[in-house]
Amino acid sequence: MESSLLEASRADLALVYRLAYVSQATKYFGPDDLADIEQKSLSLNADLDITGILVVDEGRILQILEGGKQSVINLFERISKDPRHESVKQVAGSEQDHRLLSSWSMVAGQASSTPEDLRADFRLLHDRLTNREHLDDVSAEEVELLKVIALFRSVPI
Repeated sequence: MESSLLEASRADLALVYRLAYVSQATKYFGPDDLADIEQKSLSLNADLDITGILVVDEGRILQILEGGKQSVINLFERISKDPRHESVKQVAGSEQDHRLLSSWSMVAGQASSTPEDLRADFRLLHDRLTNREHLDDVSAEEVELLKVIALFRSVPI
């Protein structure tokens, strides 16, 4: 019992690594692509204790991953090699004291149900992050925008 409590307290104190990247789709991300991502990531991310969110809109891709630093970096390296996207650019990567996506594992794909103003906000965010010249953390407000978009058009993973 004491050992379990010690492990739990260490886990609560552990830093989480948050990484964000942007990229451009090399082709339309259809339902089959999103289902493939969902199928491959479901068990892998759970096993690695990685949470995150992926939003795709008009060829723009933005993903945020959170978890153990080495697990997140290894996953990002593998994702970077996926031929379904190009111009992969890491725009954030830092250790944080808490997750912004603690219960999120979502893929939000193309859909017309998202209000145009949210889609425009996403495009502006994607473009701003793409043009960043240095790594910085994504803000809580930026993460909240992605969550709202995902709620309009999500496939849980």
